Amino acid sequence: MSPPPRSSSDPENNISINPLTLPEPLVSAPAPQILEDSSTRSIDHVSSELDSDPLAASHLTVTEDTPSEPKDRPPNTPEALPEPDGGSPAHVEALQERLKVLEQRFADVSTSFKQLKSDKTAADAVLRELTAVESITDSAGLGEYLRGLHQKDEISRDEIKKLNARLGGYDDRIEELRDTHRLESRSQSDQVESLRKQVGDMEAALNVAKKATTRAEDESDKRKVEVDRLNGEIEKARKLAKDEEEKGVKAIGLLKTVRQKLLKAEKERDEAVKEVSTHKEKAKLEREKEKSEKAKLESDIEVVRAEKEKDINGLKLHFDRELANMKDRLEKDFSARKGQFEIDAIAMKALYQKEIDQKSARVSALESSVRSLSNEKSNLFDQLQLRQAEVESSQSRLEELQNKMNELQFQLREADERISLLTEELNESRRELESRSFKPATSADESTRLRSALESKYEAKIAELNAKLAAADKDRSEIEVTLSRSLQQKALEVESLRMVAESSARVKEDVDNQISRLTGERDNFARELSDCQKHISDLEQQQEKFLELEAASKKQYHESVAGAELLERQITEIKAREAALRASNKALREELRKVQSSAAILERQRNPGVGYWARENPSDARLSSSSSSDLPSRVSSPRVGSPELPQAKDDEEINLEYLRNVILQFLEHKEMRPHLIKVLSIILRFTPQETRRLVAKV
Repeated sequence: MSPPPRSSSDPENNISINPLTLPEPLVSAPAPQILEDSSTRSIDHVSSELDSDPLAASHLTVTEDTPSEPKDRPPNTPEALPEPDGGSPAHVEALQERLKVLEQRFADVSTSFKQLKSDKTAADAVLRELTAVESITDSAGLGEYLRGLHQKDEISRDEIKKLNARLGGYDDRIEELRDTHRLESRSQSDQVESLRKQVGDMEAALNVAKKATTRAEDESDKRKVEVDRLNGEIEKARKLAKDEEEKGVKAIGLLKTVRQKLLKAEKERDEAVKEVSTHKEKAKLEREKEKSEKAKLESDIEVVRAEKEKDINGLKLHFDRELANMKDRLEKDFSARKGQFEIDAIAMKALYQKEIDQKSARVSALESSVRSLSNEKSNLFDQLQLRQAEVESSQSRLEELQNKMNELQFQLREADERISLLTEELNESRRELESRSFKPATSADESTRLRSALESKYEAKIAELNAKLAAADKDRSEIEVTLSRSLQQKALEVESLRMVAESSARVKEDVDNQISRLTGERDNFARELSDCQKHISDLEQQQEKFLELEAASKKQYHESVAGAELLERQITEIKAREAALRASNKALREELRKVQSSAAILERQRNPGVGYWARENPSDARLSSSSSSDLPSRVSSPRVGSPELPQAKDDEEINLEYLRNVILQFLEHKEMRPHLIKVLSIILRFTPQETRRLVAKV
């Protein structure tokens, strides 16, 4: 009993697979699971029917021209299967096996399609994560993104070129700064050397001025001490001269008294002659007494002289001790001041040396910073060149990958189209097989031939499709890997370029800071240089002051030397005057002695009892041969009873003879003539003007 005819519209008996239509690659494809389930259900249904009714195979007829064949069938549709023999179960089983193989291959194709779909979704996820493109099929968005990357690359290249230009400008500015810094450091080092030389010269001049000042101070102190000492000696000499003058005045007064005594002695000579015999022994005793008194006076004079010399020696020792103490004190003060000046000079020198060391260390630090900046700049330039080369290589590689990806997309689109065509052909063949299953069975040879032809054809197409799918899968995976790597590299390159830009900005800021710091340090150097010049001008002013003080001290020293010489001349004059006074005193004493001896001789030669001299006055009869110290005590007032004219005449003759002898004695010695003038001025009562005129003449 033959089975009822199956309608092509029956869902249970219709073996149909919806064709895979892909207007855009991998976007509008149907769900592979639904396709697989429907195909599996259809194949299982056909297999069950064939197993239950072996005669159903006779209805599978394949003709070349069937009314159910679509008119728009593609040219590569397989030919109609030959109708198999009437109830051949072996043929049905073989056909079932072939169908199972076809279904298995179709399942493999579905699995590959699912794998490709999952890879597409992964690629879409990667694109959505890394770019603004939603899917790999969005070629316009991907191209826009790649063009944006290319524009960013161009912008980064322009920025790199600008940075290179700015780095070149920075290089020029750094070179200019280095040249200016080198010139400034050289000029500053020259100025420092000149300042050192000036400081050394000024220190030497200052030391010389200090030494000269201290020497002048010492000499002035010594001269002051000598002047004080000489003033003391002058005062002493003045006192001595005053004493000698007083002694001279006393001697002159003594001469006056002697003259009066001589007159009195001449008047009393007669009386003395009378009393000679009676008073010889007494006169001898008085002479001895006078001699003893004279010796006593001489011894007193020697004692006084020794005391004076002792006092002078004591004063000299005292002055010497004071001078030594003052010298020690001045030497200590000078050594202390010298030590203080040396300490100040050493401190100032150390301060200048420290400042110079700080400036040299700062200059070396700036040079090292400039060198480090130049090294960093060269390193950044090298890194920039490397990054630029890497960017260019990555751009070329990205272009190659983009071209390859476009080509692979085109191949994938072609493979999808071929898959759709093959699925359509398979559906057509299945529909033809279903439609021909109701026709009478053909011969076994035709069915075998048709089956083998279909198997070989579909196996070749399936193998080709599998190979193409494997190649497309491999290319897709490679493209995805390279695309992800290129995207990562681009991201890294963009990040590195951003970091390079930031580092170049930081380098620019550092260079600007270095330039500002260098300008600030240059201003500091200029201020310090002006301060040093001011200090040098102050030192020059101090040196001028020291020179003025030295000149003033030298002038004072010369004045003190001149004053000391003047004082020495005055002292020599005073000493000469003192010696002259002593000589005049000695001469006066000698003259007094001669006068006394001449008076005694005259008393012995004159006859007694003539005129005035015949009077006797035993109470006043004393010899005039006493010492100079006793004569003033013996001066008596002139007698009331004066002699007559002949007696006055005799007295004048005696006085003239005495004066003649005295004047002759003074004139015989030249050094005694000034004293003669003083004696004559006292005797003749000269005015002071006449006395000075005579002294000037002598």
